[in-house]
Amino acid sequence: MLNGLTPIVPLILALAVHRLVIQKDSSLLVITMLVILVLGLRYIYFLPKETSLDLTENEEIYLIVKETSWKVDGNKLTLEGIAHQNRANEEVKVVYRIKNQEEKEQLNERIPEAISVKGLAKIPEGPSNFSQFDYPMYLKSKNIFCVLEATELVTLENNKKEKPLIYVLDSLRQRVLSHIDRTMTSQSSVYAKTLLFADKRTFKSDIMDSYKELGIIHLLSISGLHVSFLISLIRYLLLIMRVSKDSVDTALLFGLPFYGIVTGFGISVSRALGQVWFKLFLKKLSFSMTALDSWSSMLIITLLIQPYSLYTISFQLSYLISFIIIMFSGHPLFERLTKIQAYVIMNGLLLLSSIPILSYHFYGFSWGVLLLNSVFIPLVASLLLPLLLIIFVFSLLMPHSQLYHFMLYVTDKLIQFIELIAIKTSSNLNFNIITGRLSPLFYCFLVIFIMLLFIVLEKNRFKKYIIFPLLGILVCIYSVRYSPFGQVLLIDVGQGEAILIKEPWGKGNYLIDTGGQIAFKTEVWEERERKFNVGERIVLPVLKSEGVHKLESLIITHADIDHYGGMLGIIDQLPTKYVISSRETFMEENFQSLFPSIESYGTIIKEVVEDSDKYLPTNTYPLLFKGKSKSVSKNNNSLVLYGLIGEKTWLFTGDLEVDGEKSLLIKYPNMSVDILKVAHHGSHTSTHDALLEQINPETALISSGESNRHGHPHDSVVKKLIDHEISIYRTDTNGAVKYRYSNGSPIVNINNYLFSFKYVGKQRGE
Repeated sequence: MLNGLTPIVPLILALAVHRLVIQKDSSLLVITMLVILVLGLRYIYFLPKETSLDLTENEEIYLIVKETSWKVDGNKLTLEGIAHQNRANEEVKVVYRIKNQEEKEQLNERIPEAISVKGLAKIPEGPSNFSQFDYPMYLKSKNIFCVLEATELVTLENNKKEKPLIYVLDSLRQRVLSHIDRTMTSQSSVYAKTLLFADKRTFKSDIMDSYKELGIIHLLSISGLHVSFLISLIRYLLLIMRVSKDSVDTALLFGLPFYGIVTGFGISVSRALGQVWFKLFLKKLSFSMTALDSWSSMLIITLLIQPYSLYTISFQLSYLISFIIIMFSGHPLFERLTKIQAYVIMNGLLLLSSIPILSYHFYGFSWGVLLLNSVFIPLVASLLLPLLLIIFVFSLLMPHSQLYHFMLYVTDKLIQFIELIAIKTSSNLNFNIITGRLSPLFYCFLVIFIMLLFIVLEKNRFKKYIIFPLLGILVCIYSVRYSPFGQVLLIDVGQGEAILIKEPWGKGNYLIDTGGQIAFKTEVWEERERKFNVGERIVLPVLKSEGVHKLESLIITHADIDHYGGMLGIIDQLPTKYVISSRETFMEENFQSLFPSIESYGTIIKEVVEDSDKYLPTNTYPLLFKGKSKSVSKNNNSLVLYGLIGEKTWLFTGDLEVDGEKSLLIKYPNMSVDILKVAHHGSHTSTHDALLEQINPETALISSGESNRHGHPHDSVVKKLIDHEISIYRTDTNGAVKYRYSNGSPIVNINNYLFSFKYVGKQRGE
């Protein structure tokens, strides 16, 4: 669990110790210790850590629906709600596959207050690849500990149970959102719900991706910037209406909590509203509170109410960025600068401060925010946000007036203009720096260098000493990309195959196969907004987490969809120099149809030549091109690779079957292998005894999906491997498997770290 805190623990500890030492205040020390004690007791004794529901029986379960979580996407319905089962009452996530178009229309028509479901309650599984998104922790941050996979779902007219207050308030929020959908155009409603009420369920994924790539996704979240603007606007309007300042403060004291309700009390909006509300409340009592004290108060309250929020990126970024702004606002350094200089330096400090968090969660960051904030903040905060607020007010007062429809027209045009800039900029310019997920040691170094940079700026020594912390930050940022250690990584892609070979010092990144899924024909109503692509959703994040910023070669072993289906999803976002394979694979009609798409990305298609290591990892060679098996199975056309990687000999076999293996043994009778990538996912049609006896591997790697319909790996194959005393690593049980190595001489005290296997170890739901 502490892994999720790696980039911020050193920062939190350093800042806390620094303040305690500098202040030399015994009362502050006592208060700090009491807060730590209370939060510790809350976490240890008063925080649920597992589900209380029965996870095995397929019984009918009654749920009160959280209306703003209701989302229909193609043939899939997801929602959150409070499940009532015997004496157990807890919040759960429900996933339901819609059976037909008529049922989908009914589910879209009205969100029910309550439902009954039948299905299986499961504990959500943790990530099966290294450094990947922790879904169970994400759900825990919402107080959810199990997922109901519903097979039957019935909406209920009447709610038999009393709604908790938070769900009553959520229903109010949903009514506001439904009103926006009814009265506004589709474009304006999406942005009004996002920017005014923090609801992104209907935001298009491709547009969202453009904002993410540019590093300006924060503009779509209700932050301190939005809250400050809205409060300033409300204060201004009330004052010009000759309302007294004291009455304005009173109105805000009552109005801010209501706004929190309609925004769903998200972390960043709660922090921003809470800080303002505390200052106003204490002002009424003739007390003053500094910005840092109000920030600290909201931090403590948030952690008391929902301790798991500490692990979320929204919490980490919101509180870190606001802290940096508070600490440097009014700093003498900025008083000596022009407004433009102060703006540039502050944006740079905020970007540098956020790198540890962004690199941990997203494996990189966008430096484009330094330039693009000055373009998009005026468009979004100064133009779009006021327009949306005005048309929302008009939607309540005069939704049928010509003036209202004219404002909607203007707002739609502004949105189209903003989206056009975002799409064109993201498609033509790349501001992203892929860092990978750093080691805990380098995160500590990164935080230290960032703090040193702050000290240099504070002491006004930046002209003389700034180069040292900046160089340190650069070394940390590129420590994964240019690591002295190489690795072979068998990625868990389910029923398929993808293997990364990353050479030391960033000399080359090679991907053997991409995983993929068979696309079954679906009706129009079943299509989801974003189709699942193994390459984009699984392989690409894994590559980025390992610091892979480009691929030298993408090697396709053969033309089965589970080996190349994720290809376009990868090269669409990751520069790839070559796609290489055998002539037989390139002659397959289904693969040839992808040639125009591959070449459109500037990727070169190359045929592998036997006995040549061109386009392949160092010391790796293609096998079995001359004298191929006469089998009609295209599995026997698999590109087989043999090489020396990290003091071990490797054999990558694709989906080679027994006939192909026999041809391999005839052609290379003296071959010996340390590590065998077992062919065809462990099918009984491959890996015959003669192969194992001749090559005599010490380790076998198997890529197969959990509970796959083919029964891979076959029991007979596993038995053969065990009988030959071969160590087995398989993705369906072990998750991803990683082998580290170095090109230099082995160092005794890190032998086990470098020259051994490491696997994820799947956390299975029951």
